[in-house]
Amino acid sequence: MKTLSRLLVGLAGLASSVTWGTPSSNPDARPNRGSTVLRRVWHALATVLAGVLALSLGTTTALAAQVGGLKQFKVPTANSQPRAIANGSDGNLWFTEGTEFTNSPAKVARITPAGSITEFDVDCNFCILTDIVQGPDDILYMTSNNPILVRFDVATETQLASIDIPNSNAVAGDMAIDGDDIWFTDFNNDSLWRYSITAGQSTQFPLQIQPSDVVIDGAGSAWFTAPFDNAVNRLNPATGTVESFPVPDGLSPRQLTIATDGQIWFTSRFVPQGVGRLDPTTGVVITFPTPDSPGPEGIAASPDGSIWFTQTTQGNIASIDNTGVITEAKTVKGSEPFGITVAPNADPWYAMMAANKIATLRLR
Repeated sequence: MKTLSRLLVGLAGLASSVTWGTPSSNPDARPNRGSTVLRRVWHALATVLAGVLALSLGTTTALAAQVGGLKQFKVPTANSQPRAIANGSDGNLWFTEGTEFTNSPAKVARITPAGSITEFDVDCNFCILTDIVQGPDDILYMTSNNPILVRFDVATETQLASIDIPNSNAVAGDMAIDGDDIWFTDFNNDSLWRYSITAGQSTQFPLQIQPSDVVIDGAGSAWFTAPFDNAVNRLNPATGTVESFPVPDGLSPRQLTIATDGQIWFTSRFVPQGVGRLDPTTGVVITFPTPDSPGPEGIAASPDGSIWFTQTTQGNIASIDNTGVITEAKTVKGSEPFGITVAPNADPWYAMMAANKIATLRLR
C-alpha cells in the first residue's frame, strides 16, 4: 500500500505540473504537447484508481492451478444432448437426454462409476426432460415441458405412471428432494410446487416472482433464485411468506446448492457473470465475479465441503472455496458442460451437452 500511495502522489504531482493546452479550431492541427502528456497522465491515474477501487470495494476472484484427471464417456445415441444428472440409489449416476434443439427422443440413462452407459426410452408424448432427482424407494423423478412428473424405477429399470400436476399450464423446471416431498419450480405460473409422495397431493405456492431453481434447507425452508429480480429468496412453506435477499453487482442468480456448512451458493451465467454465497443466518450475500465470462451454470455441493460448478462457455468445471479461489479442471472446447452432481466419493460428474458425453473429474 505504501508503494501504491507513492505512485498516486507522484502521478498527481506530475499531472499538476503540466499546463493545460487549448484545443485548436483547425481539425488537422497536431494536438499540443501539454494536452497529450496530460491525457496520458490522467489515463494512468484512472487505471491505478480503478484498481484501487476494485480492491477496496469489490471481491476479487483468484484462479488456482488445474486439478484432477478428466475422464469422458460418449453417450450411445448421437446428438442426445445430455442435460441433467443425479446420483442414483443404486450406486450409479442417472442423466436425462433430449432437448428442444435435437430430434433425439427423450431418454433417461444410467452410467456406472466405470463409465458404462445404458439408455432407456421415456414415454412422455415427445416431452423435453428438464431435471432429475433421486426420490425414495428407488424412484427417479423428472420434470418436463408437460404438466407431469415423470417417474422411473432404477431397481426394476421400468418407467412408472407419471404424476399429473393439477394445472395444465404448469411447466415444471428444476427440482429438489426433501424426504418424501418433491419440490419444483414453475416459471409459467410464477410458482413453486411441492408434491407429497406419501399423501399423493400437490401444493402450489404462488410467488409473483419467476423462479429458476430451488433447494430445501435443514429447517424445511425452500430457497429459490429469481434471475429477473436479481435475488435469492426464502419461502416459509408453513406461512407462504417470502423473504428476499438482493444479490449485488448486477448478478442474476440461476442455479442453487447448499454446502455442508449450510451456506447457499448460486451461479450467474449471463453478464455480469459470477458465483455467489449467501449466509442464511445473517442474510449477507458475497459475490465472486468469474474472469473471462466462462458461463457458470450448474452447481453442486460436495460431501467434503467444496463447491463445484459448470462453465458452459469455457468448456470445463471448477471448484470455489469460501475465499473466492477458483480451481479449474481441464477445458474441452465446445463441450458445453451443463448439469453437475458430486458422487459420494467427492468426484464431480457432469453432462457435456454439445459434446454428447458424460464426464467425471477423478480427484484421487
